[in-house]
Amino acid sequence: MGVLHAVSCSYAWFFVENQREHYVEHTREKQYMRSMVEDLIKDIQLLKNESATVSQQFNALDSIVQIINTGNLEEEQIRKMYILQKRFLYPLTLELITRTEVQLKNAGAMRLIRNQAVNDSTINYWHLKDRIIYTREAINGHRLKAKDLSFMLFDNKYYVKDQTGWNFDATAKKVSLLPHSSILLIEFGNRVSHTRELLQFNYKTRLDVLSGTAQRIIELTKKEYHLE
Repeated sequence: MGVLHAVSCSYAWFFVENQREHYVEHTREKQYMRSMVEDLIKDIQLLKNESATVSQQFNALDSIVQIINTGNLEEEQIRKMYILQKRFLYPLTLELITRTEVQLKNAGAMRLIRNQAVNDSTINYWHLKDRIIYTREAINGHRLKAKDLSFMLFDNKYYVKDQTGWNFDATAKKVSLLPHSSILLIEFGNRVSHTRELLQFNYKTRLDVLSGTAQRIIELTKKEYHLE
């Protein structure tokens, strides 16, 4: 009788402990999902801002390409190139939120995400984020090459420092490019053109896809985990 009582107590203890562990894990799971939703909401805003910025960059770089391709290098057009290349030929610096992603990966906590649809969607989102970063760096590489060429075309004496940084001096007279060969200008135009195309038809497309994916994961996660 004593042995049976001991076994019964032991079984009850294990049962209670097991239930407690399940409760703790489920609580952690929901906390992670709530945190993930918060991160995704921030990501969407960052992605929308970046997409809008990319559209501005594309239009500015497209104007530079059109000026070079038409061969119209009157002073007015040269002034425009000075302004545009300084303002819009800059690196992409998008950084998305990785708070919950890092926690889930480093703690091996992905096992806690029992909902397979949410689990798969989250992993897919991370893969898409990685592609965004890869594309960003590829574009920055092309931009850097175009920027290197710009140093041989644009004279820094036409830029003045103000509250926002170094900008074109609107009062400058007889603005001209540095002495250069026609091949150098064509190469610069080609570099800018390629950067422009990658921005609009590769990077921006992926930004918009990622934003839509984030929104769908938010809706799925809120539904599956009954989040507000």
